[in-house]
Amino acid sequence: MSAGRPSAANKKYADWAWGYFFVAPTVIGLIILNIYPIFITLIMSFSKSAQFGKFKVSGPENYIKLLSDPEVGAAIRNTLVFTLTSVPVGIVISLVLAALMCQKIRGVGTYRVIYFMPVIAAPAAVAMVWRLMYNTDYGVLNQVLRAMGFQGISWLSDSRYAMMSVVITAIWGGLGQQIIILIGAITNVSHSYYEAADIDGASSARKLWSITVPLVSPSIFFLLITGLIGALKQFDIVYMFYGKRTAPGLGDTRTLIHKYYVEAFDVLDKTYASALVMVAFLIILVFTVIQFIGQKKWVYYDD
Repeated sequence: MSAGRPSAANKKYADWAWGYFFVAPTVIGLIILNIYPIFITLIMSFSKSAQFGKFKVSGPENYIKLLSDPEVGAAIRNTLVFTLTSVPVGIVISLVLAALMCQKIRGVGTYRVIYFMPVIAAPAAVAMVWRLMYNTDYGVLNQVLRAMGFQGISWLSDSRYAMMSVVITAIWGGLGQQIIILIGAITNVSHSYYEAADIDGASSARKLWSITVPLVSPSIFFLLITGLIGALKQFDIVYMFYGKRTAPGLGDTRTLIHKYYVEAFDVLDKTYASALVMVAFLIILVFTVIQFIGQKKWVYYDD
């Protein structure tokens, strides 16, 4: 072996060094922006505020307070209702629309653009538009109802409609991204499956359920994971609809993250807020683990 040629071992170490060099920014950012704050929040959740913005470890006092706070139980319930309603309904609607937009329909490109438009708008802007539409006095929804001879509805303040209004807004805002992902998945399904189903006389609904859903189940699983995590962290729509603390209807829609925001930035009790956000983290973790365990029974990967 010539003296100027590096050995195989040196080349391997050099490759590793370059690999670590390129992933270092991501790893460092993950540690500083994600992992470190989690540990600090965990410590703060077992602390109480001291002078000059410092904290003193006090044990599980915040968690004991959390268990006796009726607003926390209501917030957890509202969060679960919102999540278990908005995510499955949104995915089903997105799947049906994506399947329709994969057909040979005139102007299908225009429909895709229309459904994707809410994605490019900020969530706060989407919530503001829907808040105007829900307005009891001059909102477009109540104007339509009155034109049809019905009475207007207090969409945001009536407990019968408040959560439904938030769910509808969330579903509308997320349809575009979900449809685009499902369209990409459906277009990759081999047409031979549908041709065989046509020969057997299968209906469109049967083909959607028996062919499309199983073959795009990895994409559905991805949307389910990201959708549940996003829904369990819901804050912006509730905040834009109701503000911080006293608006009518807030008690029926306040989520756990909205409760955390009020405690951290309005009440300024950051240690109690840390306990709340750790509970939210635990709920998200449990849902994610359940999904990864359950996906083995219904998600089919094309090997």
